[in-house]
Amino acid sequence: MSILLDTDLLSLLERKRIPGKLATWMNGQTDVVISVVSLAELEFGLQQSPAGHRAALAEWLSDTRRRFAPVTEQLSEPILVRWKRLLADLKRNNRTMTCEDSLIAATALYWGHTVATRNTRHFQPAGVPVIDPLAA
Repeated sequence: MSILLDTDLLSLLERKRIPGKLATWMNGQTDVVISVVSLAELEFGLQQSPAGHRAALAEWLSDTRRRFAPVTEQLSEPILVRWKRLLADLKRNNRTMTCEDSLIAATALYWGHTVATRNTRHFQPAGVPVIDPLAA
């Protein structure tokens, strides 16, 4: 099963003390990918961060980009078409998702990934399989 890490879990990996459950879970994963959308969210967060934290955060983000470069899902035309279909389905069902979450969900749906996130309810409207590695 391939896992697409949501931005919230990636940001937890930035902490000096990564939650033990997450560290253990990550060590057991062999097929993990991330979305370029998450990298953009993290970059935006970096730009908004306090000046005193910015250098350390920039270094962490640079390391994260390198670490995940071979497994970063880009937004392609087929994924964006899948995204538009997801948006149409959501509208038909009177549901909404944030732009970022819907793009991550469309990527997961297109490639058959399970989304790993603490925010499982954010992805439920998309019908994408989700897992919270910190639950239970």
